[in-house]
Amino acid sequence: MTHCSTRGLLDLLAERGPTEVTSLAAALEAHPVTVTKQCCELQSDGHVRQIAGGVYTITDTGEAYLVTLTE
Repeated sequence: MTHCSTRGLLDLLAERGPTEVTSLAAALEAHPVTVTKQCCELQSDGHVRQIAGGVYTITDTGEAYLVTLTE
């Protein structure tokens, strides 16, 4: 399993739109708990929003933040 990077997670959400944690985890090759934790951190910063149980979407703030990230 790999680390769930902020850029990787935001890239997926920007590309796919609202996505379940399990799908994000599979795409990132990360554990769902790791992805959930990362989503919670990003939500507190206003970069993602939980729209249903286990489904997250990127916010406008998150999209603006994404363009500033490099990896």
